[in-house]
Amino acid sequence: MAVGVGLTSIGVTVADAGDEIWSFQTQDPILSSPTVMGDTVYVGSSDTNLYAVDSATGEQKWKFGTGDGIISSPIVVDKTVYVGSVDSNLYALDATTGDHEWRFETDDKVVSSPTVVDGTAYIGSYDQNLYAVDAATGDQKWVFETGDNIYSSPAVVDGVVYVGSWDNNLYAVNATTGDQEWVFGTGDSIDSSPTVVDGTVYIGSDDKHLYAVDLETGNQEWAFETNYGIESVPTVVDETVYVGSRKSLGGGGSLYAIDAETGKQEWVFKPPGSTNKISSSPTVADGTVYVGSDNRILFAVDAATGEEEWIFRADGAIDSSPIVVDGTLYVGSDGGFAEGKLHALETDGQGSSEDSRVMLGTLGHHNNWQYAGQRINSPPIASIQIEPTQPTVDEPIIFEGGESSDPDGTVTSYEWLIDNNEYHGETVEYAFSDTGTYSVELTVTDNNGKSDTTASTISVESTETDRTDSDETTTDGSSSNNGSSSGGGTDYQDGSDRTNAAGFGFGITSTVAGFTSSIYLLKRRQNDESNQD
Repeated sequence: MAVGVGLTSIGVTVADAGDEIWSFQTQDPILSSPTVMGDTVYVGSSDTNLYAVDSATGEQKWKFGTGDGIISSPIVVDKTVYVGSVDSNLYALDATTGDHEWRFETDDKVVSSPTVVDGTAYIGSYDQNLYAVDAATGDQKWVFETGDNIYSSPAVVDGVVYVGSWDNNLYAVNATTGDQEWVFGTGDSIDSSPTVVDGTVYIGSDDKHLYAVDLETGNQEWAFETNYGIESVPTVVDETVYVGSRKSLGGGGSLYAIDAETGKQEWVFKPPGSTNKISSSPTVADGTVYVGSDNRILFAVDAATGEEEWIFRADGAIDSSPIVVDGTLYVGSDGGFAEGKLHALETDGQGSSEDSRVMLGTLGHHNNWQYAGQRINSPPIASIQIEPTQPTVDEPIIFEGGESSDPDGTVTSYEWLIDNNEYHGETVEYAFSDTGTYSVELTVTDNNGKSDTTASTISVESTETDRTDSDETTTDGSSSNNGSSSGGGTDYQDGSDRTNAAGFGFGITSTVAGFTSSIYLLKRRQNDESNQD
């Protein structure tokens, strides 16, 4: 539950900026970065849970438990929240209720944060692979293998996925096919994630450099040397790149402002204290840069000059990356004593994060990020109904696809495969000339191009079978067959006779149940006969 609700800041303030509005406590540190959509803050914790928290009060709305800690930052698209877990899975959850929708399993832990663009979720794994996963179903679309673990979080721009790897490389991968477009090598592993602005990809490396790389060719535009390696994700506003550095052992780090065009330093902010390494990624709102540090301090720094404006002191390290929404800053921390906290802080503005990291949805985003408003197209559901369910040789059979449905659109095409013959349409009529068991397959496609396929088998008996005698000799009084099916389509064979009586004594099986009651069959046959008249 939320604690410290109200203006109970333990930080240093200037004109109320830095006051803590509320804090929400978890059982283990929060390394994940928050996403804010509507009135809800979503954030993961090392205590294995993803939390949904009221943005105004800090009260918990729901939580979802995974099998291990969550370092990955959530992303929310079309009322679904996506997040990775150290338990090796990517999860999709209902953003309102926290109910599980699907999970996609990789072969190692997932600390990379997903992004979702045009119906596909992209995420890296410690199994060295970048995955493209259908955002509606969780089905794998493609996999791209790198040479080492992927800690970096992907960014997607204009049909290309950009991601770093511990094999020292930045990759550009075709978002549709998974084919490599180009690769750019650095001098050490890449923990940082890319950001993309105006035809340039910016990314940090543990080789102590920030790189600017041409979007189209993968050629280096410039490299800026920092004092330590870079885990922080660079972000760009008004032609300036902001990024933090951190020393792996012993602490220490700086916040840099670099000209995005030339790679020249504009200013550097060096936090006091030897343990102030900056793994947190900066965000910019209302002319102020906000970034966390390992020395338990969140810094607010003038974006133009690099001068400190105010600080907030937490109970533990702030490796989480902040986000600002309507003048309120949200960030996670190591809450001290093996606990974690999500903080909501006052700022001295009324704006929201406007930098490229947040707008691309890398380590958190808000309502107005670049891909806001996109819809996730759920696939249709194919369904087959068959009448009669107990046919005989040369008896016309009606295959119906009308019960097929689409949860977020319309079914636009019906493709049938009956007795190895192809037909089109919602309803198809067909008669089998020989006895036997036959396969019937229906594929439906919706208005957004998604498809689903279902299949049935149907048994056809000879007309010479004496079904009346068979019924009279039944000793237990039971019906010899109760067929059920699902199916559907509009290609009619000429010269069909719809008045033949349905047979008994043979069966039909289907993956989707259909209408089998005699009332339905009678009404359908009467309607067909009326139409013929």
